[in-house]
Amino acid sequence: MHQPYLSRLPDPGSSNFNPALWWEPISTQPAWRWSIYAYAGLLVVCLLAMGLDERTLHGVSVWSKPFKFSLSLVVYFATLAWAASLLPGGVREGKPFLAIVTISSAMALFEMIYITYQAGQGAASHFNFTTPLHATMYSLMGIGATLMVLVLLALAALIGRYNRLGHPLVLATVIGLVLTFVLGGGFGGYLGSQGGHWVGGTQSDATGTALFNWSRSGGDLRVAHFFGMHAMQAIPLFALSLQWLLPKRASENAHITAIITFAVAYAAFSTMTFVQAVQGKPFLS
Repeated sequence: MHQPYLSRLPDPGSSNFNPALWWEPISTQPAWRWSIYAYAGLLVVCLLAMGLDERTLHGVSVWSKPFKFSLSLVVYFATLAWAASLLPGGVREGKPFLAIVTISSAMALFEMIYITYQAGQGAASHFNFTTPLHATMYSLMGIGATLMVLVLLALAALIGRYNRLGHPLVLATVIGLVLTFVLGGGFGGYLGSQGGHWVGGTQSDATGTALFNWSRSGGDLRVAHFFGMHAMQAIPLFALSLQWLLPKRASENAHITAIITFAVAYAAFSTMTFVQAVQGKPFLS
């Protein structure tokens, strides 16, 4: 039986946790390190392109989609590295973890190459069935996205195996990864099976919300997918915030109860946004 790896984890209510530990998996895994660097660089390129290229798609800049996906992937890989910092160094050198790194990095690279290429062509990458090639590429992106959430389940299993799940931070990290798989993957799967992300309303992003471009006139399936995909950040961040939200001497059980309550509420809220979108109602009007 593997011994829990808790030497670097704080006690509930403690402020001893060092966020810099997340750098270790990045520094030892070139694929994740260069992914973060590359997508951060692509963010800048897309911003510049938005200012120079006047072409639009669905009412917004053709470079809007690669910009948002690049930002999402920077956060995705940084979060994976932070979660992996809860694993012993030896485990991060093992085949299961290296498979997680390889699959996540390769699938993200494949998607971003195609998304960026299509942006350069002024064409849609998602929901593009205009030719058999475009339809095939869209299906392949769906497979890639599925693998990118499946690795979250594998990482959660590794973290749970080498740590005590009763530790609040470990529990929050595992719940966050599993919820992202269930909610982000589930809502994403439904979204990908539709003909577009709009449900009623104006079929344009031009009048949508700032940055996200979520529809203000009808339902938008991207909302639930967004909240589902970010459970992996929201739940652990809430767990870390409990050192300020709860009394200093609050018990471990108090932290665990708060985390589970927040996770249930977060899942319910995300599901509500999905139901809202399916009914053709905007998240923000």
